[in-house]
Amino acid sequence: MSLLAVQAAGVCESPSDLGKNPVLSVTHAGATVELRCGDDAALAAARVATDRKTGMNDAALVLSVARKFQRAMDEESQKIGYQAPTVLDAGRPSERPRELKTGGLYSRRAISHLRKSQFREAVADLVRALLRPVMDSTANSKLVATLTDCLTKAKKLRLEQEKSGDMTLLFEALDLEDDGNEIDQGKLKKIYRELSVKYHPDKNPGAAERFNSIRDAYEILSDPVKVLLYDTGGMELVRKYEGESQELERTNPVERTIYVNLEDVYNGASREVSNQRRVVCRSCRLHPNVPRCKQCRQCPGETKHRQVWIDSQRYMMQEYEEPSDEKCMTKSDMTTIPIEKGTLSGDLMKHPGMASQLPKKIPGEMIVKIVVKPHTLFQRRDNDLIVDIDVSLYEALMGFEREIVHLDGQILHFSVKRGDIVKPGAGLQISGMGMPLKEDSTSFGNLFVSFNVEFPRGSRNADDLEPLEKALRAIGEGPKPTRVGRASSRPRAGRNEL
Repeated sequence: MSLLAVQAAGVCESPSDLGKNPVLSVTHAGATVELRCGDDAALAAARVATDRKTGMNDAALVLSVARKFQRAMDEESQKIGYQAPTVLDAGRPSERPRELKTGGLYSRRAISHLRKSQFREAVADLVRALLRPVMDSTANSKLVATLTDCLTKAKKLRLEQEKSGDMTLLFEALDLEDDGNEIDQGKLKKIYRELSVKYHPDKNPGAAERFNSIRDAYEILSDPVKVLLYDTGGMELVRKYEGESQELERTNPVERTIYVNLEDVYNGASREVSNQRRVVCRSCRLHPNVPRCKQCRQCPGETKHRQVWIDSQRYMMQEYEEPSDEKCMTKSDMTTIPIEKGTLSGDLMKHPGMASQLPKKIPGEMIVKIVVKPHTLFQRRDNDLIVDIDVSLYEALMGFEREIVHLDGQILHFSVKRGDIVKPGAGLQISGMGMPLKEDSTSFGNLFVSFNVEFPRGSRNADDLEPLEKALRAIGEGPKPTRVGRASSRPRAGRNEL
């Protein structure tokens, strides 16, 4: 047991656990590998050998892993209460017996799987044949050669899938089917939570490998930019994006402008912005005949440069477009733009990844400019509000009361008591009744009320003004001196007469 680290990890409980729920695990070459529900030792070894992370290209190594699994199963069978099923893929069209009578039958079934690129099943059948106790040396050599060829082709497919960004690998890790549609992030998050709890190493020590594949798949599928880069350029582009590599290009940003009221930036609000952009269509590659793909067209090609020789000694650099293998469609969607309290007119809100897409490029930003429309009553100055109030001459002399309906609907009361004279240009300050601060929406600027004294218009009958004149003289508000300044004793030359 020195080569084995066997861990009981639970027993199959339902058909949904087939191929997923770890039964036991062994360590091989420093890595933990699993035997899952429905596996025998051969299928468990084949799963390890054809996996993109633990893939093997050595037939002897695969047989060694299978034997480790078989010993672990034999020694732990009573403890874990698990036996490999006699039927593979029970209840499915691919249902077949696990054990066959001869090595030739295993070999022929393996070749049938191999023609369908079902490398895991093919490897498993070849390993089952090689694990038989009595084996002719010639037959053994042929089976090993076939197994080596199968492992080589499986490795080639894995490399092609990772290079081309085969999304199937990611969806399979989360028990999902890729239908080519836009990924439902709500459903994805729910499934990720369920699976990560089920296969967390703290709860299920034998499921570390499965847990890691779930986490890695979710990290890509939950990020639309990573999905685009992986789908069109493989894992290499995703790694460059995660490392903030300067080699990756971005598409041009798109600009939008929305107009809001002062009430919106005082209370906070949201607006819907229409965004029409080009997106790379994954359906065209997976399901090209679906109706939605009829509108898809070839994506714009990649701009490159090449040398064009003018003569034997001179050349020039010519720009050309390399056609794209991807298909693109025009998509119109609505994006919700939150209007934060205290937003200033001219503020820019940036939404990464919302510009048009191109294969192997990071989508640029959608930049939304907020323009606050003028208000009929309030003027804004930074975080303060200013409101002009007209008062009559009577009110300026005798006092008055006013009410202002604020931007949030509350009513502000203020007054000037009788005896306090309001002069033109005078005003008052109401603390904390200005605009909310953007960096701290619980703090507010001030409200400044400016008074505009309105004097009577037109002319008045002189007799009607006598009572007013007497009243003004009575409180010391008589006329000012007729002459302003000191008169000269000597007339000035060139004096003008009015």
